Amino acid sequence: MRHLYFVISSTLLLAVLMATLLYYYFRARRSAEAVWGDMLKRLAWVDRDVISAIALDVVRKSGEPLPEGDGFVLDRTAIWRLLGGLEGLEILEQNCKILVELATYVQRWYPEALVVAEQLRLNAREIEWHVGRLRGVAQTGNLEAAFGDYAQRAVATYYLMTRQLLTLYDQASFPRLAELQRAI
Repeated sequence: MRHLYFVISSTLLLAVLMATLLYYYFRARRSAEAVWGDMLKRLAWVDRDVISAIALDVVRKSGEPLPEGDGFVLDRTAIWRLLGGLEGLEILEQNCKILVELATYVQRWYPEALVVAEQLRLNAREIEWHVGRLRGVAQTGNLEAAFGDYAQRAVATYYLMTRQLLTLYDQASFPRLAELQRAI
């Protein structure tokens, strides 16, 4: 009789442990999907054609800078108009933070993403620097004069960040690559 009680209680304990394990497994899985969806929702829409046009004026698609004299066809007023001024750059700055989060997210399953995530962090800091410079210049009243150089470099860096992130997701064979392509 004691053996029967032991077997029944062991079976019940095992069933409770399995139910707990399954509950937390599915909860973590739902949480990861919610985090992914939240990150994509926080990305502000930017016109990728405008970003490409501005960025490819100073860099090649591969990320190499254009030779002297080949770039800077767009003037600062065109860049200002295309981006929507300083507000457009601030949107890119906010999106950069989310791009870094997206790279860190894939790092859970693809540890090699650490290098790309760190590079994206450095690029995001560079964009913050450019936008900070423009904010400082705006306080002196010379924003339009300095906007072209800083803004174009920031946009080129943002463009390259999006390319690096898409390449990372492709290399990791991450199943949500198509969603990410549509979002950025």
